[in-house]
Amino acid sequence: KVDAITCVSYQADVPTSEHELFRDGDPIVAVFYTIWSYRPGAGRELIMDSVRRIQQDHPEIQRFVTLSPKTEMAERFHLRNGARIYKVNDDTINYEYRLDVVR
Repeated sequence: KVDAITCVSYQADVPTSEHELFRDGDPIVAVFYTIWSYRPGAGRELIMDSVRRIQQDHPEIQRFVTLSPKTEMAERFHLRNGARIYKVNDDTINYEYRLDVVR
């Protein structure tokens, strides 16, 4: 049974638009750009588990951010789960998950 889904793009820097999710470069940033939960709490669990797994499998990744829509739901989800607003863009917001919150 699937409780939550996320998509991740590995990037050389923090993207500000969907188009930038597909740039080439040496990845040091994991960008979560879709998070969907079918059960309360499952989205948070998936993000935290994903960060831990990426840290294990890809030690070169140094930052964990999102490319999120400018919605109250996205803001509430990310801020409640320990992220901070990193950058407000024209159409999106980047939230950053600090490693000390995830561990």
